[in-house]
Amino acid sequence: MTSHGSGGLGKRVAVVGAGPLGLVATKNLTEEGFEVTAFERAGSLGGLWRQTSNTQHTSVLPNTFTNTSKYTGAMTDYPMPASYPVHPTADQIQAYFESYADAFNVRKHVRLSTEVVAINFDKATKTWRLTVRSTDTPDEQDETLIFDRLVIATGSFKKALIPDIEGVEKFEGEVMHSQAFKDPTKYKSKSVLIVGLGNTSADSISALVGVGAKRLIVSHRHKFVVIPRVNKEGKILEFTLTFKLLMLIYWLQGVSKVLAATIIAREFTKLQDANYPELRKHRACANDRKLPAAHNVMPVVSDDLASHFIEGRLESVPGIKAITGPKSIRFTDGTEAKDIDVILLCTGLQPDLGSMIPAEFDPYNINLAPKGFGVLPARYTDHRRVARLYQGFISVEAPHQLAFLGACIAKRPNFQLYDLISMALAQIWTGNHPLPSQVEIERNADASMKELANLVKHGDVKLTGIMGQIEYDQWLNEVAGTRLYAHLGNWFSSDCWKLWWNDRKLYNKLTGGIVSTHMLRLFDSKGRRKAWPGARAAIMEANDRASNWTAEHFIDWKSEHWKEGGA
Repeated sequence: MTSHGSGGLGKRVAVVGAGPLGLVATKNLTEEGFEVTAFERAGSLGGLWRQTSNTQHTSVLPNTFTNTSKYTGAMTDYPMPASYPVHPTADQIQAYFESYADAFNVRKHVRLSTEVVAINFDKATKTWRLTVRSTDTPDEQDETLIFDRLVIATGSFKKALIPDIEGVEKFEGEVMHSQAFKDPTKYKSKSVLIVGLGNTSADSISALVGVGAKRLIVSHRHKFVVIPRVNKEGKILEFTLTFKLLMLIYWLQGVSKVLAATIIAREFTKLQDANYPELRKHRACANDRKLPAAHNVMPVVSDDLASHFIEGRLESVPGIKAITGPKSIRFTDGTEAKDIDVILLCTGLQPDLGSMIPAEFDPYNINLAPKGFGVLPARYTDHRRVARLYQGFISVEAPHQLAFLGACIAKRPNFQLYDLISMALAQIWTGNHPLPSQVEIERNADASMKELANLVKHGDVKLTGIMGQIEYDQWLNEVAGTRLYAHLGNWFSSDCWKLWWNDRKLYNKLTGGIVSTHMLRLFDSKGRRKAWPGARAAIMEANDRASNWTAEHFIDWKSEHWKEGGA
């Protein structure tokens, strides 16, 4: 194994953050021979899945469980335990990542209770200098360490988005962002106004119902779409998405992105109507509110939100006009809520990946590419909502030395996506997949800006890092070396014909079954990422369990989840 990687640089890598994204990056980079050190300010692994009382740190609530199943949401070469339910709890996910770190000997590369307080770049030596500090013993002297490459993996949900509310200084109750909402039991017998309606608010509402909040009101400007994890017939909706269906969606996008988004939004609405027909007549879905633009319709995944509306536990009001008194709020339709104890802002979080980086490497710095950022409205650039990156994760300014994990999303569950992304990053930095010219890198980053600008013309875009094209997924798989697209649906490839002929059962499961995370470790990579010998068995087992999901399982699932709420 050589001592140098791409760009003729060394293999000392610093990873900032040891949540799921930082852990999988550490694991995949060490597998390719990099000397990795990850820094985590907390005393344990897990990122936001680790519950904490620190109101400055994002974490899940005690009642949180996953939207994606353990079959699609696990890491590519490490299944979740058989004892876990289909949708694991937050505690189980945190334990899973602790186990993952042990299974791949990652823990020895992680420095817990160590905060990175400064990052500088030495131009003379082309190295990163990180100043770190112990969070356990802050009186200890700071330490400066030198690395050749740097991965920022501080997460997709770090910086709270706080809306401006007229008259908020008049309010005498508690105003908090969901990031600071840690202990729902404090709000028993309280009247709470929740601002915003998405997965976080649905989770918070479930928790507040569970502890006996006195009154719950949710303020939302738009109509919403809510879909359950398991429909009323006891079928897990995620299991209906197959590789074939995913290819059809990609094909529709190739015809027209707006058309594809419209069709998908319509299908989400049909799912809501089929599962919650009473909701159509509820105030929350009244015609005076409109759905967001089709490309911005992100369904709320919840199994009890609709029932809270329908059965009267949750009231719906439009957007806030102003705070009018110590405990009163007026809404845009002129109505008013009185005796409100708490305003809970479920108004979103965003990455803060560039906050510690020198300005000349900051992917949110509009001065580095005024023309590239200039195609976007100021509301996207002034508030650092858009990162200018090559393929959504590689620095434009220092592609061989700097990467950011958490800025993009695609048509894969997040854990699966960032396992794939970090596999690709490892292959690029080893030099196994050469980077294009600097001109092409900048052209790619600016093309993403233009794509976003075109979407903005059809309505506001909340998630600015969407990489939803088939070309992107194909590129990631090619660079990582999964050889997925050489084996599935590509009848010009001999690999596809051989798999279809020699292992028809597996081929049919791969294309017509659930989109198992382990597909990405199934095929020999011919010198790229490691294949996993257990992938075929794990894929077949996941499909067998999915096809054998019964009414009895559904009853058990309801008893575990519907009473608890979810996220």
